Amino acid sequence: MPQRSMGLLVPTLTAMLLAACSGAPPTPTPEPTPPADAGFLLRVTVVQALPPQVTFGWRPTLLITLDGRVLTAGAVPAIFPGPLVNPIVERKLTPAGWSTIVAAARAAGLLSGQGDFTGGVMPPGSMATQLQIIADGRLHELTGDQSRIKVCVTTPCVPQPGTPEAFAGFLADLGSVDTWLAADLGPSGIHAPAGFAIIAGPPPDQQGLEQPSIAWPLAGGFAAFGKALADGSGNRCGSVAGDALAALRPALAAATQITRWRDPVDGSFHGLVVRPLLPGDSNPCEGLV
Repeated sequence: MPQRSMGLLVPTLTAMLLAACSGAPPTPTPEPTPPADAGFLLRVTVVQALPPQVTFGWRPTLLITLDGRVLTAGAVPAIFPGPLVNPIVERKLTPAGWSTIVAAARAAGLLSGQGDFTGGVMPPGSMATQLQIIADGRLHELTGDQSRIKVCVTTPCVPQPGTPEAFAGFLADLGSVDTWLAADLGPSGIHAPAGFAIIAGPPPDQQGLEQPSIAWPLAGGFAAFGKALADGSGNRCGSVAGDALAALRPALAAATQITRWRDPVDGSFHGLVVRPLLPGDSNPCEGLV
């Protein structure tokens, strides 16, 4: 549980009555409603000034969808090679849980319009954390240093609102959301992304651990997939959804980090960098092709 006190915003009576009539769990929509173009309620990502191909596989550390699903990284065995695509766990958040999150952000001074919570001391090129949250009918985009946790000898330990320490403390609460909001989260399940973005490149180094190859299941082989990268490497980037994803998903689930993918057209081998497409994602291939 977080150490600071937070009030709960009560869901509207209308929303409660509609949920009771439908029998479905209510959606944790903030008041007022999100902008029409909103793709999520909350999103936490690590950002760094690196080429987009380097950060292609990075995904949010936490995401709350518009319909109240909390998406976090699932556990994987601590062995090499690991899975090519790490699991994503989802749990349904109640309206009261979302209200607690918004109230905590407000109490931390994160919804005042200020966007920079780095403290102005982060070295150039270092990793920062971006927090995007829908509140008061608009998107707040904040950047800060997640390591600026306030250290206290005595409790309660409440950072000054609007400081880098308040930003870091709020992110720490989100990082332990399963315990912080345990009573407001439903059972966990595995999230099935609606699509994947993929870079097809050279075959990976198997480091002496021979792995069985997997045949690329899409028609036309790699030459027909996506678009060529603008760097002239011959690598390709594209997105997979719908029927193509149905054909590819079982193969992705069976692959490891060092799996070699065999082109059914010419027999050549390739490696993949795979990124699940999550709510609010832009096209990860932009800037590469």
